[in-house]
Amino acid sequence: MFNDETAVKGIGVLLEVIKHMGLDPMKTEDLKKGMLSLFNIEILNMPDLDNNRFIFTPNHVSDLDALILGLLYPNIRIVSKNDWTNNEKLRKFLDIHYDLYGLDRTSLPSLRSLLKDSINYFNDSDENKHYLVFSQGTISDFNNNSLERISSIAQIISNKTGVPIVNMFIEQVSLDHPTRIVFDNPMKLSPKDDFRKIWLERETAMQKKLIPPARLPKLSHKHANNNKPEDPFF
Repeated sequence: MFNDETAVKGIGVLLEVIKHMGLDPMKTEDLKKGMLSLFNIEILNMPDLDNNRFIFTPNHVSDLDALILGLLYPNIRIVSKNDWTNNEKLRKFLDIHYDLYGLDRTSLPSLRSLLKDSINYFNDSDENKHYLVFSQGTISDFNNNSLERISSIAQIISNKTGVPIVNMFIEQVSLDHPTRIVFDNPMKLSPKDDFRKIWLERETAMQKKLIPPARLPKLSHKHANNNKPEDPFF
């Protein structure tokens, strides 16, 4: 897992590879072109992002998920762990290409601030823009997640703003195989609907529909064993 110095080193290596592709990773379009090519990204069922506003709720299988998903459209605010947003050595790079909202995942006041930020983000203008929340809260395999491990914050944001939710399925990035990103159909839920159950069901359905079959993530021991509500975030 990237953290502090390893995050800086890991991204540094990635940027050097993209430079060797003849691209300038400090230019967002070049970074996007390099990342999509390097990791063999295939995008399936992408909705009209230019004329809509969505709350994206992808699964989370790699520290590179946010870096890739945040390049798919210019106006996407991504909820990120504080380890990234507070890392001063990464901020120059991140601030050029991404709109991040830092979250302390163990803090109730931080979650309340997230809710306020997301509502203001959509209500402050009519601009077509999007918000991305990792409902698992950490890198994990949803095939093993308990229902209680899934956050319903996206449903609350949607109910308060009227912005529909779009589930997403992303395979773990690969240099040797296609990395498929699948968009689900937009949905609006009532407060009585169980978002956690629906999220897990729809993630599983997207995964099972892929041909060839989806590659299951290869996770570190701690990420493979943090599926219950009381397990720590990483």
